[in-house]
Amino acid sequence: MAACALLPLGVAAAPAFLALGDLPLCAFKHLTGVDCPLCGGIRTCAALAQGDFYAAWQTNPGLLPLLALAALHSGLLAGEAITGHRWVSPRSLSHAWMGAGAIVLASWIWRLVVPA
Repeated sequence: MAACALLPLGVAAAPAFLALGDLPLCAFKHLTGVDCPLCGGIRTCAALAQGDFYAAWQTNPGLLPLLALAALHSGLLAGEAITGHRWVSPRSLSHAWMGAGAIVLASWIWRLVVPA
């Protein structure tokens, strides 16, 4: 709830941050020179929004299972809110999120070891 309350402040402050100049989009890449596990995430989401699965796969394939799980989890939460009944145990969801995180990390390591 606090994040939602601070969202208008972030939107209002964005022009001021943009006026500062050339800020790095990814602090990890800026400091290390190496893409982080989530680099390409915005391009991946944009490609998926346009229906271009191949482009999404090319930018960051490890994010696709994570995004699919996020969509599924959102649907489950909406269904639980509507019906008032729990459909899936929290433990199984936490295992699913850990698995998706492991896929993201494995994909990142693969991209580091086997450059495109």
